[in-house]
Amino acid sequence: MRAVNTSRRCDAKSWIRTKDPSTMRALPYEYLTDSGEARAALVAFANQPIIGLDTETFMDFSTRQNRLSLLQLASPTGEVIVVDALAAGLEEARGLIEDPTAMMAAHNARFDDGVLRRAGFAVAGLVDTLRLSRRTLRLKSFSLSSVSDHLFGMRLDKTYQLSDWRKRPLSREQLDYAALDAQIALQVFQELTERLASNGRLEQELHRARILPSEEAAERHRGIQPFRKKEPTIDLRPLTAEERRVVEKLRDWRRRLASSENVPAYMICQDKTLEHLAIAKPRRIEALSEIYGLGESKITRYGDQILSQLNSAN
Repeated sequence: MRAVNTSRRCDAKSWIRTKDPSTMRALPYEYLTDSGEARAALVAFANQPIIGLDTETFMDFSTRQNRLSLLQLASPTGEVIVVDALAAGLEEARGLIEDPTAMMAAHNARFDDGVLRRAGFAVAGLVDTLRLSRRTLRLKSFSLSSVSDHLFGMRLDKTYQLSDWRKRPLSREQLDYAALDAQIALQVFQELTERLASNGRLEQELHRARILPSEEAAERHRGIQPFRKKEPTIDLRPLTAEERRVVEKLRDWRRRLASSENVPAYMICQDKTLEHLAIAKPRRIEALSEIYGLGESKITRYGDQILSQLNSAN
């Protein structure tokens, strides 16, 4: 396999779930070895509600530390990229990796967090699907292969996990393997969070699964709770007939948006958020920060649409 100096779209034997959770279909990916093309490809990952992430590394015996070979990203809208860290570098991905509003799901995310931090990135937004799996499933093993087999009937071939990720060119099989792991991490996150949302445990378990910056983690270990914005209180009184009508309109909007973004509806807004919107009836973007479940990133992505839906409901 000759060296590749430009991006290449591979029609690989990779898989991602369709609207039928039991169905998997092949999904192509881009292998990027040029920083300019990596920059262009990363545009598709801005403002995604969740991103699947994985890394491939090799041991640098001069420093006795793992070094990055590849960064793999998968989005719910179907974009999958494999960025060659040795050829293209990862500087173009810094904005995404260090954005605390960009939620990225990785299996055993503490490992990826450590590798990226040693490479000079102030990582933010990582959520560990290994932790979510342990809190949600009853399995003997919580490896990505075991979890994938349990959830989707698909046991991953880990033959290439310990292959030589330093060498170039990488084989087609190595690249296929790398791209698939990011896609499966995304799928595992979506499946587990749907289950957690259905029994009211989503927020609690997402908080547990978040990979904290080292200082914040140390403070938590010492029993010091870092400052976080307090969730707005909600008037849980029964909705009026008019408020129920507004909630139904908001649900229709959420359903359409979730379908277009290929994400579960709860990742747009929770039911409790829709009810709070119907009761509070905010009229300005600034007022949305007082609504339950609406943080800065969701207000940025959906705020104008929410206000438009509320205005049209009156």
